Amino acid sequence: MPEQNEIKERILEKAKEMFFQFGYTKANVSDIASSLGMSKKTLYKYYPSKEAILRELIKSIKGNIDSELCSIWSDENLDYVVKLKNIMNCCGTHISQLRGPLLEDLRKNIPEVWEDINKMRVKTAEPEFTALIDEGVQNKVFRDDIYQRLIVLMYINAIQGIINPEVLSYLPLTADQVFETIIKILFEGILTPEGRLKYCSLETQKTSEEGDQ
Repeated sequence: MPEQNEIKERILEKAKEMFFQFGYTKANVSDIASSLGMSKKTLYKYYPSKEAILRELIKSIKGNIDSELCSIWSDENLDYVVKLKNIMNCCGTHISQLRGPLLEDLRKNIPEVWEDINKMRVKTAEPEFTALIDEGVQNKVFRDDIYQRLIVLMYINAIQGIINPEVLSYLPLTADQVFETIIKILFEGILTPEGRLKYCSLETQKTSEEGDQ
């Protein structure tokens, strides 16, 4: 059994390399098998189809991300802000791997798998980011006067709507740079300290005028 698991891992690693390099459609099972020194027939003993390899690869990547995030999240020795930064760095590192023709290939040619990936992203991101925001409010790192569910939805929709091949093709930024920008805007805003003071003074003036009416 250990040897069988090792062979399956080798197949996944080689498939990952070729999928990201050539895309799912152009990657050939025969080439994956031959590069591992085995026949296609032997490879099919471990995975019945190319799509089975792809789905297992997606499951494996998700498992690795979940494991890393859980390790950071459960570390009680970390200050919350350090934990927050480490979690964002972890997400950015994995998002930086979203390169090459694979994702665009999936979006165009295997839409059911692409849809499954998007559902998985939302299912994973929503509870984790909700917990992150809740703990931030408790630690007085985040404001408590903003509806937290709205922040979570803004984050999820920004990730889902912007970090995809179609949108990224129009931007002179990599996927991880886009992610970092989204997080920076969400956590720090786009106003400079001077701009924030002016904006807040206008908001205060507006509130005062509305109260006088």
